[in-house]
Amino acid sequence: MKHTGKRLRALALAAAMVLLMTGIAAGRIQGTLAAPAAAQSTPTLQQMYGTLGQYTKGPEAIKARISGNTLTIDVYVNFTGSYNAKIDGQTYAALAKKGIRLWAGSYTGSRWDFRPGMGFSVRVNVMDIYNGAGRLPGQNYFDFVCRTDLGRSYVNYSTGFYNRELLGTGQGAIVNRGYTNGAVVMYNGLSKRYTANQYAKVSAHEFGHVLGLGDLYKRGIASTPECPQGKFYAEGDIMATQGRVTPNNIEMFLEAYRTGWYQAYLNSGYEVKSKAIKSY
Repeated sequence: MKHTGKRLRALALAAAMVLLMTGIAAGRIQGTLAAPAAAQSTPTLQQMYGTLGQYTKGPEAIKARISGNTLTIDVYVNFTGSYNAKIDGQTYAALAKKGIRLWAGSYTGSRWDFRPGMGFSVRVNVMDIYNGAGRLPGQNYFDFVCRTDLGRSYVNYSTGFYNRELLGTGQGAIVNRGYTNGAVVMYNGLSKRYTANQYAKVSAHEFGHVLGLGDLYKRGIASTPECPQGKFYAEGDIMATQGRVTPNNIEMFLEAYRTGWYQAYLNSGYEVKSKAIKSY
């Protein structure tokens, strides 16, 4: 009987140890799977793209860096032409800088851009000079040429071409040799003069080209979460007509920054659709 009792106690102890070890193992497995999965669902911008330091050479007119969930874009711009002309009391240069800063703000990712529910912010620092005065030695500045006449505003490089390192220089695919590579040539309207808000919005659109993005309008693109209100003119996007800066615009800029490639919305001629476009 004593022998049997000892045996039963040994069996009970062994069973308890099995249950304990099973619980510990289950906890370990649950911990190793559950915790990282939760972390991976909302990565930081820096975890996705790094700091961008390896893509910045030094003198570029557009420089970007990432820290945590904040993207900072440094913009070096040289205003020329009639930058002191005014619309409703605001100079062309002030309105242009307002437009450039429209790219700053708080954004939320989606299944199409970054990660669903991922929040991040963009800061834009404008380092502006006028007619070249105060230029930092060795620093490139893209020109922002302010004109008082009517015309179609544009950025001075060939369709489909983009090289951030050449912005503000005399090298590369230059359409008009009178302006440097990547210069914004900004008119004061098409068929009639811009309002102050329109001038700022068009400036923001042209600045999008300086960042490496193509045009979205006249493409017949359907409405998608990436390109709101598609149709013939995608009015919801700054790269279309009087729209806003979207998370997709930011993602396309990051692709341009990392790859040095022009980011188009569709394959067309020399343009190659951006890898950032995922909804069509």
